[in-house]
Amino acid sequence: MGERIGVEVGGTFTDLVWRRTDGALTTHKVLSTPKAIHEAVMRAIGECGADLPAVEHFLHGSTVATNALLTRRGARTALVTTEGFRDVIEIGTHDRKGSVYEVFYRKTPPPVPRRLVGEVAERVDHEGNVVTPMDEAAAWRAVEALVDAGIDSLAIVFLHAYANPAHELALAELVRERAPHVSVSCSHEVSPEFREYERTMTTVVNAFVSPVVSRYVGELEGGLAAGGYRGVLKIMQSNGGIMPGGTAARNGARMLLSGPAAGVRGAIWFARRNGIEDIVTLDMGGTSSDVVLARGLAPAMVPQLEVDGFPIRTPAIDMATVGAGGGSIATIDPGGLLAVGPASAGADPGPACYGRGGTAATVTDAQLVAGILRPDRFFGGRMALCRESAERALLGVGLPGEAREVADAVLRVVNNNMAQALRLVSTQRGVDPAPFTLLAYGGGGPLHAARVADEIGIRRVLVPWSPGLTSAFGLLVADVTIDLVRTVLQDLTDETLDADRIAWLSGEWRRAAAENGLEEGTYRVEVGLDLRYRGQAFELTVWGEAAPRPAADLREAFEALHRERYGYSRARLPVESVNYRIRLVQDMDGGPIAARYPAAEDRRERGEIFIGGAAREATFAARAGLAAGVAIEGPAVIEEATATTLVPPGWRATVTAEGDLLLERSAA
Repeated sequence: MGERIGVEVGGTFTDLVWRRTDGALTTHKVLSTPKAIHEAVMRAIGECGADLPAVEHFLHGSTVATNALLTRRGARTALVTTEGFRDVIEIGTHDRKGSVYEVFYRKTPPPVPRRLVGEVAERVDHEGNVVTPMDEAAAWRAVEALVDAGIDSLAIVFLHAYANPAHELALAELVRERAPHVSVSCSHEVSPEFREYERTMTTVVNAFVSPVVSRYVGELEGGLAAGGYRGVLKIMQSNGGIMPGGTAARNGARMLLSGPAAGVRGAIWFARRNGIEDIVTLDMGGTSSDVVLARGLAPAMVPQLEVDGFPIRTPAIDMATVGAGGGSIATIDPGGLLAVGPASAGADPGPACYGRGGTAATVTDAQLVAGILRPDRFFGGRMALCRESAERALLGVGLPGEAREVADAVLRVVNNNMAQALRLVSTQRGVDPAPFTLLAYGGGGPLHAARVADEIGIRRVLVPWSPGLTSAFGLLVADVTIDLVRTVLQDLTDETLDADRIAWLSGEWRRAAAENGLEEGTYRVEVGLDLRYRGQAFELTVWGEAAPRPAADLREAFEALHRERYGYSRARLPVESVNYRIRLVQDMDGGPIAARYPAAEDRRERGEIFIGGAAREATFAARAGLAAGVAIEGPAVIEEATATTLVPPGWRATVTAEGDLLLERSAA
């Protein structure tokens, strides 16, 4: 097994995990460089001493696509669409994103202004028949006006191009020939599905972020090559699988959940090595917390994610996100109640205790004042915190009481916010979370996990090895995954997935495998069908092997899913098929991985923390010194370089045989 490196870039830190051929791990953490992201990556590699020529796989996760969209710092993008459909992205849908009572509600402006939307006289019907041929000369004139306006990227979205992409292909070829500097995204390649608004927005977002991703990937590939790396850069996707860097450069929209998805893959690996089957993950960073339910260690997948209010039709891990992170700011809302987040102090200036000019009270300030974080032990002692600044910020929130009472209130509110996110993926979908294990990671997850578990009735929490690096570690154990989708609207019959249809689908997946460098026989294939009752607006996906299946079996599987999700089924209603889905998975055997702490001295101290409205004596222990089988009763604080774990009163922490930390409720 060759060496491999996983690097995950976050808003504050860039994390690296390096696996040697014998399975030994080296970790490193450096401050991110938002203005030149690749520089932090290369610095982390250099500082940890990795030998790039000996590295077989370099795997990477990054927030570059998400940040480009959220900050509107993507490419100058235009849209060309079918005549009469210029306002599709302006009109959108009637969904007000939970703001139904807001009198002055305003939709989030799309990344392409209306003045940069052109129209072309062409028309294809839903079966792929050409109704109005495209006049290439007229089409080029529409594009030329946009090129003259200084665009860098172009989204081409024609009506029903998923059924017949001939017009999109012809115009794309024309643009690449006459304006080669313009990046082109076609809807039949980015999102070959029906639903005009979602398909258009997905293609527009892809066109907006892909040039940024392409530039970044190119810079990183150049730096790696200069350092002697001879392999292919691989990038994490929102679906939890990795893809070649060249594919990512053309499909930036697939990277929108790159970092969080890598964390889920790492969490699954740690749960599996401890013999745990059902988990809920809690990944708390500086700005937000991400939650995923994985029954049987298989996270649910969704065909669409939402970023900044925009629907993005790309397969993704089903994830709930709440604005609860270490930098989340505490304020008094207009009703006089304490609120925490979603506004964040970020990394610059950061929490008040960072001493970088921040004055707002944050969750990190509250942890410090409550005594759970110690000023000289934060980030492994590499970063000193200022308690006085944190106290001033908390007293400025406007709540009565001393600083540590305000801190305790802030922590209770943020814990409740995270518990609500956990309910979104469990109880609100008919799943009782009590039998699950909460797997906590990220810089802040272990600090809050046990108290959040108390809120929703979970009695076990697993904190993995080096939890602040779980996302980077997840890159080492993720598989190559390629997702494809093809829209074919039809009634469900025995011909829907017969031998002829499988033969057609096999041509699709073999072509995709070749484009992504996957050799025949090195990957497995799964086929899914998006099914619905006739007249429904949304579908459920039935997955299975790439083999023929009769309609009765497909319907039975669909109705079982329907009952699980909605609580009922309708045996008399006809069922129709909407989309074919294909998933190619190439296992990335990570080989031996020694995710363990080196032997160290068992160092424990006593100190005071303020928790649950009272001051309590607590044990402070260095995690690296805790051997397998050692147990610590709460209240306790277990410290390490990448995270701190809080063991509340009534909980016990035990080091598992694998070296991870299992927290269990020891009292009612």
